[in-house]
Amino acid sequence: MKLTCLATFIYAATIASAQLTAPTRNYNVTSPVTNGPYVIGQILPCTYRLFSDVDTSALNLEIDLEAAPQGVIPQGTNITTLPIATSADVSKTDAFIKREGNLTFYEHSINFLISFSVKPGNYRVIFFDKSTNTKLLIPIEIRPAASPTSIGAKATSPSVPGRPHPSGSIFAQGASYSIQVPRFLVALVGVAVTITLSL
Repeated sequence: MKLTCLATFIYAATIASAQLTAPTRNYNVTSPVTNGPYVIGQILPCTYRLFSDVDTSALNLEIDLEAAPQGVIPQGTNITTLPIATSADVSKTDAFIKREGNLTFYEHSINFLISFSVKPGNYRVIFFDKSTNTKLLIPIEIRPAASPTSIGAKATSPSVPGRPHPSGSIFAQGASYSIQVPRFLVALVGVAVTITLSL
């Protein structure tokens, strides 16, 4: 009983700590994760929750990806900003309803594909409520995609450097395959069969 209560408390604390609350407290963001690593060519999830007991009728949410400023920024310098959603869905319909315990909320998620034109580095995802002119900034790191040479490289034979395997197999051609069962396991199965037959 105590273990179950402790596990429930730890789970609830983990969920609560993973959420960021908007400055106006009218929505929470569960992803992206603060300072989380994301990869070029993959998905950047942007998930936000609207609570049933909070009025979000005036919420006008825009989500952007912006390069994080480094040091002092000279006046007139443009910072790269990519729109994720210019007008994010803030509807409270059954299609988005979720429940955790006695808490009811509406969860929306936008899966943003990080373009190969994005340079690796530090960025921030900006949840901008245009109705109140407030922003929730979430710093993230965008890492480079895996190099094509490491993904598409052909397997080479250890015995003949530089010669690819025609089959693409990771096993040496002509190698035999056999399973060796430990003796104690064979003995254990024998004892189990003997006991079963004697019953």
